[in-house]
Amino acid sequence: MSCSALRNSILSTDNGVEKKILWACRRGDADALRTAAYQLVDELYTAALAVLDDDSPARLAVIATWQRTLQALMSWRFAGSLRSRALNLLARVLSQMADRQQTQQIAQTVAEAKADSLETCSAPDELVAALTSLGDRIAPTIAEARQRRKHRLRLALAGGLVVLGVLIGLSGAFYNRALVAHNPQLQFETLQRRIVAAQLRMVVQQAEMELVDPTGTQVSVREGYQRIGLVLEEIINAASLQQASRLRFVKDRIATQELIQLARRAAYQTSGKQREKLMMVVLVLEEAANL
Repeated sequence: MSCSALRNSILSTDNGVEKKILWACRRGDADALRTAAYQLVDELYTAALAVLDDDSPARLAVIATWQRTLQALMSWRFAGSLRSRALNLLARVLSQMADRQQTQQIAQTVAEAKADSLETCSAPDELVAALTSLGDRIAPTIAEARQRRKHRLRLALAGGLVVLGVLIGLSGAFYNRALVAHNPQLQFETLQRRIVAAQLRMVVQQAEMELVDPTGTQVSVREGYQRIGLVLEEIINAASLQQASRLRFVKDRIATQELIQLARRAAYQTSGKQREKLMMVVLVLEEAANL
């Protein structure tokens, strides 16, 4: 099947399909990028040819436009449809290649293309092949850019949760100190919320995973982290402060196993956000021991 026949068989104006194709393109899916190239190449080529009036520069303009479109797919935000963005980028490429007197013509041609009033012609198969080949080469880079965006987003969310946990911890501690003599149950419930909000169980698990020699010289430290994690789970899962026997058991473990000291040493041996997180664990254990 020729390139022209193939692209004619997959063209679609369904908005839902276009969104799915854009979503897949943003993920670096090579098949989706080829589909997008088939869908856009005729319009881009026709608009470029209408302005430049020459096949060779029109092809160069389309390739440059597709390169910029692929770069745009790696950005944090991609406003509008893929077709609209590609046509806007084509206008910029043409303004750099054409004469100043053709500015009006560029704007009119692109506007007609967006309004579906531009009668298109089929792009040469060689140009279609060039666009699909370019998409295939850049697809892994787009996928890597998406992974970097996800990683940065996770870091930002994690940082926001830590800040939120600190704020909740500070406000909770102040509030509890004022009411501890009158409402110990409220203090206990606030302690539970602080552990959950700051994800302190996960903080301890992360510290355990970052041990250099967890089965050798640091085996006792790993076991200490595990005991701290169990204590935090006991507190979270306790129905109320009235479960006196369970609470005494938790307090005894914190004291006899020296969990506060272990958490404090771990905090001092780290820096930055990890130290802040572990210091929150220290404060929670101290408060639990004093309930």
